Amino acid sequence: MPEPTLQDLDIHSPDLYVSRGYPWREWDLLRREAPVFWYERESIDPFWAITRHADILTVSKRSDVFVNSRRLRLQDRAEDQRQSHYMRLRAEAMGWDPKEPHDFIFMDDPRHRNFRLIPARRFTPAALDKLEDHFDQLSLGFAEELRSQLDEAAQRGEPCDFVRAFAEKLPLAAIGEMLGLPPGDWQRLKVLTNVLIGAPEPDFEAEGEDRQTSLRRAVAELLGYNLEVIEKRRADGAQGDDVASLLLRGKVDGKPLTDQQLLGYLNLLLVAGNETTRNALTGGVQALLEHPEERDRLCANPELVTSAVEEMLRWTSPVVQFARTAVEDFELAGVRIRAGDDVGIWYPSANRDEAVFSDPYRFDITRSPNHHLAFGGYGAHFCLGANLARWEMRAALRALLPILPSMELAGPEQRIPFLHVPAIHALPVRLAA
Repeated sequence: MPEPTLQDLDIHSPDLYVSRGYPWREWDLLRREAPVFWYERESIDPFWAITRHADILTVSKRSDVFVNSRRLRLQDRAEDQRQSHYMRLRAEAMGWDPKEPHDFIFMDDPRHRNFRLIPARRFTPAALDKLEDHFDQLSLGFAEELRSQLDEAAQRGEPCDFVRAFAEKLPLAAIGEMLGLPPGDWQRLKVLTNVLIGAPEPDFEAEGEDRQTSLRRAVAELLGYNLEVIEKRRADGAQGDDVASLLLRGKVDGKPLTDQQLLGYLNLLLVAGNETTRNALTGGVQALLEHPEERDRLCANPELVTSAVEEMLRWTSPVVQFARTAVEDFELAGVRIRAGDDVGIWYPSANRDEAVFSDPYRFDITRSPNHHLAFGGYGAHFCLGANLARWEMRAALRALLPILPSMELAGPEQRIPFLHVPAIHALPVRLAA
């Protein structure tokens, strides 16, 4: 494969992430030769590609200069137009304000901060410490199910999908419990959130139905479900300590959240609280199986679970990019960014930055320090669920330790063609011979 050049490199095509995985060579080239690079291609609106760790930190921390509300994700124009059209139709059908952001991550401070603070106390380390034993018990149960499915698959001479058998279960169970949703609903919510991120769900998709129609049905069903949650909480006086009740009791500028704002919040928590952790866990276990010396070291030293999770997060970088828009002129790494210019911040590139990480392409579960940006570049928009993801992954990894030595990869991963989170939707594994 020829080496990329600045003139022809591609970092934005979703199919690239499916066929090749992350474009590490292209990001290496950009960090080395053009860390703030004007990326202009036919199918996507132009932006400054930011690829170095230090520069991504600067953009992330300067949320007064680089705002979320104008362009939050990088995607091609056709997808932008499809999403804008659908969101406009949905707002009209529901009687919503079309100018209201989809959810609070599309907002800027101080409004963003006020929305973010409403459930924040449920995501602190102190709050999650109280759930640690429960997460461990859930994970042990899911690990037993995985072992059974591995045994059954071995008898059939077939691989087992690690995502379906294990990785997708704890993240959705955890966020479902924090929202106060009954366990009987989790499977349906898993299906709906999978459809929303582009993962195959044959049982949901009607024969002859195209992707956009399936997506519209999934969005409508999830909105309907969340609206029922809101109505039930209201009927009960929203007195619980679950996150949904906190949102109903919350106020911004002295006013309770509208149904539109509540639905946006619940949708965000269900989708983002599910897909990214699942992807990090799947990619992290894949890395352990690809590096058996690190797997064996972890299994022999369970106290390394915490540092192993941090390396799994650095290694997988489940969220690929976010966009920001400059509201004033700003010089970054010697390059003048003009007011109105968009910038794209590429977290996986930051997590392979040689200036920050020694031997960055080595998977090392004892890496210290490990200042990865898997949860964003700190600042106002640092991931609200970062602590929850860490607690879940630690519990999951502890439960997997007895199984990992006897498990091996049975083929390549399958990814979703989605530039923001090109998640692994299937990872075939089997019992080692």
